[in-house]
Amino acid sequence: MASDIPAVPPVDLRQVLYFVSVAHELNFSRAAERLRISPPALSQQVKALERHLGVQLLVRDTRQVRLTSAGEVLARSGRKLLRDGESAVLQARAVAGVINGQLQLAALHEAESTFEPFLTQFHAAYPNVRCNVVSCRHAELLGALRDRTADAALTWSFLLQRAGDSEGLHWRAVARTEVVAVLHPDNPLARADRVPRGERLRGTPVVLFEREYSPTTYDYSLEQLYGEGYPDPPVQQVTVTVRAQETMGRQLSTARSLAPMSLAVAELVRGTWEIRPFDPPWFIDGCVVWERDNSSAALMAFMAAAAAEGVQPHTGPAV
Repeated sequence: MASDIPAVPPVDLRQVLYFVSVAHELNFSRAAERLRISPPALSQQVKALERHLGVQLLVRDTRQVRLTSAGEVLARSGRKLLRDGESAVLQARAVAGVINGQLQLAALHEAESTFEPFLTQFHAAYPNVRCNVVSCRHAELLGALRDRTADAALTWSFLLQRAGDSEGLHWRAVARTEVVAVLHPDNPLARADRVPRGERLRGTPVVLFEREYSPTTYDYSLEQLYGEGYPDPPVQQVTVTVRAQETMGRQLSTARSLAPMSLAVAELVRGTWEIRPFDPPWFIDGCVVWERDNSSAALMAFMAAAAAEGVQPHTGPAV
């Protein structure tokens, strides 16, 4: 037997799944409902895992459940272990030609280009799964997931975190892009290497889509540009129906201002406008979103690819 293969599996993956679910919810009743087992059975499985490891993973009392230091470590490594196990099963099925079918994907208009490398890699790994991508706005995208006209969605993580309409959905970051400043060449900031964000940018006009187009994205963008609590930012709002960033770029010809754009979109206008990184840098994560109880083989393969490509959520400097 190879020396790097353990003679006895170190943990029961089912018990790891149960523990990770409790660690996520910090509530046995909610975790049990999610796993479709009874709370007492779930508690017994977690205790069995603690006995097997010889460590306490959770502190339980009448008011709350919290993780011990050992529990925090196992929660992080356990999630990776489960993703790797899921990926191994699906890759084996793919090699055997088991996984085929069609996926309906709903993609946010402004995020499509960010996901192209991920989708290309998925197609190479699962050539028998056909992906049909439909572009839409965020609210339409989540509606398509809930009424099952889409198997998965591609959108920005900040929208999922802020919109308040993501109950029951699960997501994983698979792509990261930098948001940069696109400037008219006559803008004085075009002569600098970087464009400041936060209080240092206050008083500087920017071009943004009108708030009605996407209130969540608009408010998020203002916070990232000027910092919180700026009562009357000098924003020129542009009326758009789709592809807001491209519309904002066209407005620079008259505004001689700056517009924030994802790097993938900004590259399309390089040579026409000046492109500068922000200081501090501004990153956003592109996520795959799905409903847990949708478990077609094609979607499971897509989730395995997302797990393999997954990136840690970005927590850059505040402004």
